[in-house]
Amino acid sequence: MDERWVLIDPNTGLHVGWYFWLRVLDEANRAARYGIPFGLFLLEVEREAGKHAPERALEEAMAVVPSVIRSTDLGGVVGPGRVGIVLPHQDASALEQAAARILSKLDDAPVHAVRWSARMLSYPRDAAEISHLLTSGWRDAGAGAPRRRAFERSA
Repeated sequence: MDERWVLIDPNTGLHVGWYFWLRVLDEANRAARYGIPFGLFLLEVEREAGKHAPERALEEAMAVVPSVIRSTDLGGVVGPGRVGIVLPHQDASALEQAAARILSKLDDAPVHAVRWSARMLSYPRDAAEISHLLTSGWRDAGAGAPRRRAFERSA
């Protein structure tokens, strides 16, 4: 029996939040044990100011994410209009390149009247912040929006 449906959000094709955070914890533990860096890329999709976007547009934008990340990356829904991506074995420099690639592909997606804001965290540099997100589930990270750090881009 295929039980992937329990782990995948049917509207976006991304992993469900609880499973995503469990995998972030696994990656943090693995990185600490073996000294291997990883990246955590947090995205939030919003309606562009002054433009009308139907409610479904945010979900449609989120549904594009699985097609623009590598098969080794793990994307998950971490809240309404919010997506998290774990990028294994990525140091801060590689994470910036990956983030630029992902955002470029999202910009080219056929979803209109939305924009993406992004936040990058790199382990081990941002280990304390990643730990905080693991315990809060991003519910109190920046009053509803990803805090911009080291990389900011709005489409």
